[in-house]
Amino acid sequence: MAGGETSELSTPLLTMRLAGNGSAVRDRATLVLADRIIRGAYPPGALLPTESRLAADLGVSRTALREAVRTLAAKGFLEAKQRVGTRVRPTHEWHRLDPDVLGWMSEVGLDLDFVNGLIEFRLVIEPAAAALAAERASANDLAKIEAAYLGMVEHLPNDLDACAKADVAFHIAILKASRNPVFSNLGDIISAALHSAFRLTTSASRSYARTLDAHGEVLEAIRLRDAHTARCRMEFLIGIAANDVRASLI
Repeated sequence: MAGGETSELSTPLLTMRLAGNGSAVRDRATLVLADRIIRGAYPPGALLPTESRLAADLGVSRTALREAVRTLAAKGFLEAKQRVGTRVRPTHEWHRLDPDVLGWMSEVGLDLDFVNGLIEFRLVIEPAAAALAAERASANDLAKIEAAYLGMVEHLPNDLDACAKADVAFHIAILKASRNPVFSNLGDIISAALHSAFRLTTSASRSYARTLDAHGEVLEAIRLRDAHTARCRMEFLIGIAANDVRASLI
């Protein structure tokens, strides 16, 4: 750790999380360490300072520090070994779908590698789910997909956060409408990641009308029980998201 690093809580992530609440000392230490790791103050492969030095730096007890380290180890950030110390693990080993980790990382900055990886994952899963939904969706399933779509129509482009929530609900409803239990559970697992990604791509979108039309076409194909078209329309929709991610880099 560089000599100028202190336990100041002035970063955006920590200001948001800690201001005005009675966060436990352990939680404060966890957030400071997570923030430093994500920002690269402790890069992958680096050893953390000794326990005594780090506890003094953070202004916490060794007990609180150990609990914070255990929390971050459980989330894939750290690995502690006797006689070696506590080392930061490679970023690909972090539990990126953990809601806490997603929250920390989204506050620190844009993680394009993760967003691109999520898009690749979606291209494998969601077109198949849409095709199955076209074959298996119940009337109640269709109503949920349509309600989510109408939520997007209502909120775009004036309330991007509400639109992102409706967008997540649209895709989760399709995964559940597939009646495949694995796809349904995937929706529960990745919902936080989808919201983070959709908030980004909605902000970057250059054509809200095209985005809404693409969602409507997926809905209509599922409603008409056209599995092939539902698959193709979902692939096209995810392609729009991929283009919006690229647009955010320009």
